[in-house]
Amino acid sequence: MGTTLSAVKCPSSEREVRALLKSWVEMIERYCTQHENQDNPWWYNERASLSTLAGAAWSSGWSALEEYSSVRRQKAPADGVEHGDTRLGRVDLFVMSPKGTSMTFEAKHAWQRIGPRANRLRYVEKGMKAAWEDSNSLICSHSHRRFAATFVAPSLARGDIEGENCQELLMKQLNEWLKEMGDISRKGGKPLFFAYVFPSIADNSFDFRNRHYPGVALILEERIKATGRRTA
Repeated sequence: MGTTLSAVKCPSSEREVRALLKSWVEMIERYCTQHENQDNPWWYNERASLSTLAGAAWSSGWSALEEYSSVRRQKAPADGVEHGDTRLGRVDLFVMSPKGTSMTFEAKHAWQRIGPRANRLRYVEKGMKAAWEDSNSLICSHSHRRFAATFVAPSLARGDIEGENCQELLMKQLNEWLKEMGDISRKGGKPLFFAYVFPSIADNSFDFRNRHYPGVALILEERIKATGRRTA
């Protein structure tokens, strides 16, 4: 069994978000353990990834709803002026903490190659941009907090990490990528939270079509409600 690599990057003051992300990491590890590392939640699709966050909420005493019907804000019109119109749609995820804090999420799932010759942030950034744009349609009054959630499943060519020191090679690639991911989390001025879990480093599990999918990362970007004040 390989070494597990996991972390939650979140300000200590954000106790509820930190608790949710820690539960998410534990839920991913539980799923892989129960399936004896022959299956994982991150190599399916966006809906499967989103279910892991909903499961993390339920398993830690929160409540959650996925893909529910809701009135949402219209996207910006062609003339650039918002007229307050709304439309029917679906919200990806709603959760509520035991203390009554509600959160809504719009999510995307990104497949990211992280080998030595890859552009290791290309699809991460595309996924974050798409999730952020979708989160704009969440109505402020429907929850206390709104988030764009980007699930990222990194992969490497099996040939890049083969050999007697395969664990060291994989750990090196992951640490380099995670450093770049950490740099992203400090850009843009938006409140951003980051967690990741790689349940079995250098295990032969999680291979598909000669590529290795070692784990998953989750980036949360928060949309702060407008204050309604204007400056001269």
